[in-house]
Amino acid sequence: MTLTTETHAEAQRRRTLLKGRVDFTMMYVAHDAFNRDLSRLIDAVGRGDGLSTAAASTWKLFTAQLHTHHTAEDRALWPPLRDAVTDPNDLAVLDAMESEHAQIDPLLDTVDAAFASRENAVLINELADLADGLARHMRHEENSALPLLDRTLGQAGWDGFVARIRHENGGLRGGAAYLPWVLDGASDQLTTAVLRTLPRPARWLYRRRWAPRYRQAGHLR
Repeated sequence: MTLTTETHAEAQRRRTLLKGRVDFTMMYVAHDAFNRDLSRLIDAVGRGDGLSTAAASTWKLFTAQLHTHHTAEDRALWPPLRDAVTDPNDLAVLDAMESEHAQIDPLLDTVDAAFASRENAVLINELADLADGLARHMRHEENSALPLLDRTLGQAGWDGFVARIRHENGGLRGGAAYLPWVLDGASDQLTTAVLRTLPRPARWLYRRRWAPRYRQAGHLR
């Protein structure tokens, strides 16, 4: 089974039309990584590997990264953005972001239960529901919430959010887990662009230690 979401090319074209002052590359890369993992998991279940060690490892890392991602937004992105807007339509966008996050959490629980049931038919359906719900939320975020951030907080506000999240996630230690995961399958051009934003020691660690360790961890490919 393959996800019937946007292709990467379609997402790139849509994002190009949304381009403003703020560079949201890191958000887009994270969203692509979530879609990638769910697509791999659905494909694995479809070929009978959904209960493999690789699938379990991929699911565990996916859920950890999604929890970190949504918690960061709920704590450090939506609140300052809410303080910066007064228009009811803008506030409705932020209300929707919080509501959609709350709707995704139960979907994660149902997938956990489906893994525990060890029934492929149940598992593939629950993964598909999660993939659809999460993809719709991320597109909504990209189409409505990020442009709102661009108009109000600008690059300085976005940079402050990114810096805070890096600090709260443990700096280099957090990067050791996050960067190889988020750049798995990314183009050389995109990987270079992301790494260029990092200090030279972090770039060295990524190429020599973090990425090789991730590739050896046995996740789905």
